[in-house]
Amino acid sequence: MSSLIGEPFQVSSYPVPTKTRHQKANNLIYASYSREFPGHATVTVQAEGIHIIDLSELHTVASHTCGSNVAFSGPAISRCTLEADGRICTTYALVSSAPEVTVKNRNRTLWIMKQKILGGTLDKSDKREIVLPHEVAHIYLDDKSSKILLVSSTGDISVADDELNILSTLVCPHQQNFLDVFFFPGASCTFLPPRENPPDAIIVFCSSSDSTLLLSIVSVTGKDMTIIGKNQVSISHGVSGRKIQHHIIALSCGPCGVLSYINESHTWAAYQLEVNNPTTSVTQIGETLALAQLSRLNTHSFGCDTCLLSLGSSLVLLATMTGTPSSEISILLWDMRYGVVIASHTIPIPSALTSSIKLGINMSLLLADAGQVLLTLCPANVSQTASSTSESAYRSMVYIIPIDPNLKSTIAAEMLVDNDPRSKLLVDMANHLQHNEPHKADEAFFRWIKEQTSASGSSSSNALSISTPDGAGSEALYGYGFVKELLALFFAKENTDKPQYSPRVTRHLIESHVVSAGMVQGKLLTALKQHGDWESIMLSFNSVVDISEDEMVSLAKALVDKQRESQTDPEVMDVDSNKTWTPTLSAYMLMCVSYPTSPAALRLAIRKHLPDAQDLIPILELLDGWTVGGTEEYIRTLLKSVASNVAIEHRGGAAPPYDKTISFLQVLLDASFVSLLQFPPSHELLRNIMSHIEPEIELHEHMGHLRGALEPFARVQNRIVKERAEGTMRETPNEWRKRRKHQEQQIALGVGLYRLEELII
Repeated sequence: MSSLIGEPFQVSSYPVPTKTRHQKANNLIYASYSREFPGHATVTVQAEGIHIIDLSELHTVASHTCGSNVAFSGPAISRCTLEADGRICTTYALVSSAPEVTVKNRNRTLWIMKQKILGGTLDKSDKREIVLPHEVAHIYLDDKSSKILLVSSTGDISVADDELNILSTLVCPHQQNFLDVFFFPGASCTFLPPRENPPDAIIVFCSSSDSTLLLSIVSVTGKDMTIIGKNQVSISHGVSGRKIQHHIIALSCGPCGVLSYINESHTWAAYQLEVNNPTTSVTQIGETLALAQLSRLNTHSFGCDTCLLSLGSSLVLLATMTGTPSSEISILLWDMRYGVVIASHTIPIPSALTSSIKLGINMSLLLADAGQVLLTLCPANVSQTASSTSESAYRSMVYIIPIDPNLKSTIAAEMLVDNDPRSKLLVDMANHLQHNEPHKADEAFFRWIKEQTSASGSSSSNALSISTPDGAGSEALYGYGFVKELLALFFAKENTDKPQYSPRVTRHLIESHVVSAGMVQGKLLTALKQHGDWESIMLSFNSVVDISEDEMVSLAKALVDKQRESQTDPEVMDVDSNKTWTPTLSAYMLMCVSYPTSPAALRLAIRKHLPDAQDLIPILELLDGWTVGGTEEYIRTLLKSVASNVAIEHRGGAAPPYDKTISFLQVLLDASFVSLLQFPPSHELLRNIMSHIEPEIELHEHMGHLRGALEPFARVQNRIVKERAEGTMRETPNEWRKRRKHQEQQIALGVGLYRLEELII
């Protein structure tokens, strides 16, 4: 499901001018998108100008340079019209201050800038200035009525034509703290009562007062505006009963009426709006979420370090800066109705913004074309560091985040909440784990197994069944995607708290032979080690077929270090043993040596994780013991196998097979023989190993003379053992003689390939 979010890439970058640093400006960069100019985004840069960017070709098609003395009060927006002499790009800019704008007209001035686009070339820009009766913070182009909606931060809403002639004004008083305003086409709003003629547009105005989120919903039809709903929501959600200050730092709303917010304690709640004239209801959906590992440097600033975007239904995209020490921008796609993460991605902090991490990064998300989301990043509070920072230290940036254009249908196919019992199980387990109740998640999982097993019986045609790879013929109610989602509940990046881990479920899946190392993002054994689940690690060597050599040797290094610590301080081992069981190095290396590996990959892993010869000594001591008398024991095992006509495993469970021991030893010496020679304590051990191997080599040379004489017998013996293992019937000596005699008779009667018979009549 991570494929729902693609790799973000940078579209443009702009320097932060010096003048902006010395004044308290609004956002340093804005981005907007209009259906009336599809495929193009309008980027507004403080103290520089406005750029229209082609999102498919990733280049600027039009620019309006406004100068370093111009500040904007909000995002500009553009529309493209086709006229007789070509395409005309019209841009509406909200001006906060400029040399030609008087003080009383600040935040009330709009510039209309028109520019002709002729086959990729730009004509001279035409600019006109319009002064409005009230301040304007946001502008919206209504593609249905071709009207322009102008909204101020105090609640004044005006309808204007394309030349900004005011047609009507509605006062929707909001003297409190303005947060955001959302515009939706009326036909797309599903939270409105059914109408034969839906309104042209719907405006949701959001502000806050004390610990309350205030909502006003305005319907716009033509030039007529009506307040169709008002309500308020408490934002005093805390965590574990803590007393907090109630501020909203991120807010989202969608045409389906799902409103969500995050407060400064990083508590996330979602509500469903329903307009039923004359009342408006606000009902919480899902459970309140407590987000962890978020940056807490600027928890009072709206839009700083955290932002939200509704993607339809109950899907919300979250972009946030994680806390130190590994600060990065995390992008998570949540389904707020079920409280689960659908997809995730991370972006490293751009180098031009790393110096402003402590002061905060202003973020905003904007839905553009189908399958594209715009993310804008710019430093916050840059005026505080103007004297100590060079011009090139700060930049504002615009990124494109690719998302699945068929997001709704893809999510429905993945979740199948109404039809697939596995999806319901995932939701139930995720809810239990979020409340730190792994035992309830275990109960739900094994109860589901019992229900599915009793429902499917012993039928081998069950659509949910797959055969286990051990060939035993038993079937499990799992599929690759389902097992991967189960493991993601415990090992995903956002679900790494230890109380959320369930060893019972993990071990059951491993024992059922349905887990592969590629199902876990990162490394399976490393993830299990982080939870202290060494029992599952040991089980994995018998059930998981794709364990990497790198991961295998890295855990061996951890056990070597632990053994060395226990030898220097025995009390450390006693304390740790009360917390988690850890296998001995001998038991772990037995599994490693017996596991199929690639010599080249194993050699690289040893050089990477065991470069110190001192770490190799405990492993060499084990290999030294396993090389004693290996060939003689191997011969005795073969003789027993011949006598019983049954394959017998070599050396039992006390030591790995002798041939694998020698292969592992050879790889280890190839990788680190030079470092061992430079480490004097290893010389005696190497001589012991040599003394054990030399007699084996001599014995192999003597036995090599018997190879030709015993080869036919060996082939017959292998065939007999194979037939017995497969359950096929063997021929008795009498049956073999009869079959041989019959073959000879057929040969005698047959006409050879080069015989010629002549018949004369």
